[in-house]
Amino acid sequence: ALALATRFFCSTAMASQPVKNIKVFYWDFPFWRAECVRLGLFLGDVEFEDVRDVKKDDMMEAGKLAFGALPVMEVDGKMLSQTQAMATYSAKLAGIHPDDPWLAAKVDECINGCTDVTSTVGSTFSLSAEEKVEARKNLIGEKGRLRMHLSGLEKLCMENGNCGFAVGNCLTMADLAIWRLVGWLSSGTLDGIPNDFVSNTFPAMSKVVATTDSHKKVQEWKAKHSKFYEKKDKE
Repeated sequence: ALALATRFFCSTAMASQPVKNIKVFYWDFPFWRAECVRLGLFLGDVEFEDVRDVKKDDMMEAGKLAFGALPVMEVDGKMLSQTQAMATYSAKLAGIHPDDPWLAAKVDECINGCTDVTSTVGSTFSLSAEEKVEARKNLIGEKGRLRMHLSGLEKLCMENGNCGFAVGNCLTMADLAIWRLVGWLSSGTLDGIPNDFVSNTFPAMSKVVATTDSHKKVQEWKAKHSKFYEKKDKE
């Protein structure tokens, strides 16, 4: 029994292989699901091909979209999908993923919280223009579902000491995800959600956004992709 257990344990503890080629596939805009992966790799000086001229139908036909959705990563010819998996993998390659199991789990918790926010907002996309506005106003109301999800992220930031980081005392993928999620919510493109809603309602999360935005490598990334960020900086 001991020999069997040892053999099973060893079979799961596979040595990591060096990565030679990474591609990130998503359209040419900074939605948080893709942008946190791109930016995480960039922060860690991990070379990757940022593929933005994406034809989803062609990728589906080629069998590269296991779940029928983007973004996805291709690592040495093997495909990886789902935001949580890609974010964690990228963070480990970049050296910004916590070694401590609890802190690593808290990063996952934040990323999943961002996914909850996205799903809640996404539930309004099929509505008419008037219905969207009304639905989103309800979502950010005192008992609204979007306010509840964002309050959860705020609570995590507060529990971490309201220190400007969502987890621990240095930048993690949780910060990058929150930074871009809030950028999306505050962009003014989501009718019914005021662009100052997050900044006026969730101070700890806003502090995380400000800390992340001030990071030297984040500023470099924004300069490289200024068409998405310069307008906000000028306002």
